[in-house]
Amino acid sequence: MTARPTRLVALTTGLLLTAGLVPGSTGAWAASTSTWSTGTRSVVRDPATTPTVTGIRVGRHPTYDRIVIDLRGGAPGYRVGYVRALREDGSGRVVDLRGAASLRITLPSANAHDIVTGADTLRTPARKRWFYPEIKEYAVLGDFEAVVTVGVGVARREPFRVFTLRHPTRLVVDVRH
Repeated sequence: MTARPTRLVALTTGLLLTAGLVPGSTGAWAASTSTWSTGTRSVVRDPATTPTVTGIRVGRHPTYDRIVIDLRGGAPGYRVGYVRALREDGSGRVVDLRGAASLRITLPSANAHDIVTGADTLRTPARKRWFYPEIKEYAVLGDFEAVVTVGVGVARREPFRVFTLRHPTRLVVDVRH
């Protein structure tokens, strides 16, 4: 009789680990520990090597839209917040994106190009439109001197949360509907 409950506990723990729902694992657990706010979020990190941005993805969930920045290497620091206008790094040229509000994601200590060859490392479009409840469009605004900036056009200035995931490394920004 005692073998069956032990097997059930082991199976349940294994399923939770696989789903990422156990503290210390990756996946959904990290999302549940973040808080929602409209205020700017900043985290300072200094990875041993400069991470490389490899992709930008957007997804829709029942109560929020998600933008994911895929990275190769360790998690960089970040600054995420609403701004009055999105501007290209360097030129300062205003970039208009679909949506009534603008969210700026800055990754200091990251590149979106190979530092040896100069080749683009982004495997997704640098600018793309979406028709989700909140996320309407994103665009890479800069990739210069180990700083990558991404602008996100959103429907309204809604609370968002930010967190990183590992294996593989990702920066995640969720915007409430």
